[in-house]
Amino acid sequence: MARFTRVTAAVLCFAHVATAGLAQNWETVRQVSTHIGEMTMTLEMSGLDVDETLRFEPYQQLDDMFGRDDVVFLMRHGPTDWSKLDEKNVAPTDCTNQRVMIESGVRSMRDFGSLIASNNILPSQIVVSEWCRNQQTVAALQDGFDRVDPTISATIPVETDGNTNLLLSLQGAKDVASLRERISNWEGSPDRKGPLLIVTHYTNIEELTQFRVFEGEVLILDPKRDNQVLGYLRLASAAPDVGHFSDALSSPLLARSEAQDMIERYYDAIGAQDMTALETILSDRWVSHGLSDPDGDQDVDDFLSVVETIRAGLSDVEFIVDEIHVAGDIVTVIGTIIGQHTGTIYGLPATGRQINFGAIAVHRIEDGTITESWQMSDRVGLIQQLDAQ
Repeated sequence: MARFTRVTAAVLCFAHVATAGLAQNWETVRQVSTHIGEMTMTLEMSGLDVDETLRFEPYQQLDDMFGRDDVVFLMRHGPTDWSKLDEKNVAPTDCTNQRVMIESGVRSMRDFGSLIASNNILPSQIVVSEWCRNQQTVAALQDGFDRVDPTISATIPVETDGNTNLLLSLQGAKDVASLRERISNWEGSPDRKGPLLIVTHYTNIEELTQFRVFEGEVLILDPKRDNQVLGYLRLASAAPDVGHFSDALSSPLLARSEAQDMIERYYDAIGAQDMTALETILSDRWVSHGLSDPDGDQDVDDFLSVVETIRAGLSDVEFIVDEIHVAGDIVTVIGTIIGQHTGTIYGLPATGRQINFGAIAVHRIEDGTITESWQMSDRVGLIQQLDAQ
């Protein structure tokens, strides 16, 4: 599983409503593209403010990764403040003189905890490094667990193990032999369902697995297969850090990945008419061209008004992304709009027909936001379907 290979990745959605017992329900999984690759899990639970989604790969290992108690979740601590590096020879418990988690990192790990709890992939036991950023990660995860069910954290034992401390630091692990042995010997807990979760460091994980992991990312290992990496689990917001991914931060593949993320969030926000989300995605000088007659340029309010007109005529409207092409700062999206004709649109009364028609959008991205969009749909094809005798 190479990093940064999310081109035409499949998306599966887990939309779990947390219930008593947090029962797993793989029937909520659906494939929405023709390729097998990266998947997503979401959380639908009233009263919880979680904007994140979980991502994992690959689909083929779904049951082994999330349906077995004898696997190990090997996790790197959550996002940290790279403007302050560890002092030389700092003690693992000296939080004042080492790199610790940033506020947004704490929030993301809390959301991570809520998401895995709601999807019933809780660990049966947690083992954590002494270092402050690792301890903070576990505390944030526990906070997330307890937002789903206030009794969860109290039932999961947590062990601090110096053998998972930062590799080759003054008070760290000398090698990964002990970590490897712990993973190899894991057969599941006799007291609880769920995998073993170990929260350690980038260096330890890379030495053990030869995988490079983002902050807050989990590798799922199978002790029965010589600690083979089955796949990964992480938040959609997980990203390379300057400490270990300086090479990747300049990679065009990363730029493509970020563009795909932005486009995904854009269409989610349009579908939900979420102005708050759009404000973070669109530049304050964003303009859209070509969606409606007389083909004048539109700002956000004008654009959403046109979208609402379409939604008034077509219920259950969905924009399905078929292809994404990235070239420099330009992202081209080819998709299909589907819906049921239950209202008047373009003067044509409801027919009850299921409608689908093509659409193409071209977005220009600048400084992390969409600054300009050209959006064209197959209006002739739509009207032909609506007006067919």
